[in-house]
Amino acid sequence: MSGYVARVRHDESPGGDAGLDPLVRSAAQRWAAADPLLPEPVSFAADSYPLLTVSDEDGRTVAAGAMHYTWYQPGEVGRIWGVPDQHWLTPIVGGPEPARALDSLLTSWRDQLEDLPTGTGSESAALVSWPARDVCGVIPLQRHGLQPYTVLAARQRRRGVPPSLPPRDVTIRLADRSDLTQVVGLLMEEHRYEQHFGGVFLQPDTAEQTRKVAARALERSRSWIWLAERRGRAVGLLWVSPPERSRWAKSLVQARPIAHIGYGVVTAAERGNGIGTALVGQAHQALDSHGVGVSVLNYAALNPLSGPFWHRMGYRPVWTTWEIRPALALR
Repeated sequence: MSGYVARVRHDESPGGDAGLDPLVRSAAQRWAAADPLLPEPVSFAADSYPLLTVSDEDGRTVAAGAMHYTWYQPGEVGRIWGVPDQHWLTPIVGGPEPARALDSLLTSWRDQLEDLPTGTGSESAALVSWPARDVCGVIPLQRHGLQPYTVLAARQRRRGVPPSLPPRDVTIRLADRSDLTQVVGLLMEEHRYEQHFGGVFLQPDTAEQTRKVAARALERSRSWIWLAERRGRAVGLLWVSPPERSRWAKSLVQARPIAHIGYGVVTAAERGNGIGTALVGQAHQALDSHGVGVSVLNYAALNPLSGPFWHRMGYRPVWTTWEIRPALALR
């Protein structure tokens, strides 16, 4: 936009990133007012360069963004969860007109993507994660063609909430190594359903990869995988990563300790019978009794079942990942 100047910084300045401190403080104030669960934004590490920066008419930095590229080769587990070429922008936006600053930052990012020699073909995506309650970013993100893709939602600890009882003839227990085949079958049903929303891409080796990951989890003395069975037949599961395996989420939410729910699935024939609610209730009771401060999970923004269900379970959006495919479709 007129009056705003975008630049690309390829090397860290001798004084470090002290010049970005006012920007970080400005963003921190806006985040704190929008959502107390958001962490405090931090400046960029030295290896974040090149950086995109946007300055206002007085030369003050009002936006900065680190560009990051991820490439998944055939056979890698990450290939299940998105297109092979993923271009990420991590933005920090401040100043009195954050929407205007973000708009300029996205325009600069688009210019940089055009100059890349590879990685922007038909199997590419441009992605930005933005705080869900920081609503000033919605219109600029839409204006550049980005659409909500996934949501990271959180539930803070609640004491004294008894779990719901499962339906008649349904039992819930922790899974163990003898349940591997049933667990893999439920996870593959989840994968097949999630394909409809563009977030899962089944590969020839997906079932085998899923089996290996599940087998490692079930070997633990406490698997943290709850299995629902109706007369001995598996009809649902909930897979939790406890705090010692969820440290990666510390940059996403303020509360501690953090647990992550990776999978929640009920077979199509059993949906609507209260099995999912009972599974989540059992997991929440365990997490609350272990002193877990917040549990987080991701769901596809377009999934008509996930969002409503998890909101009923006490979860609410904290971050939204916006995406456009291919990357050069960014406006």
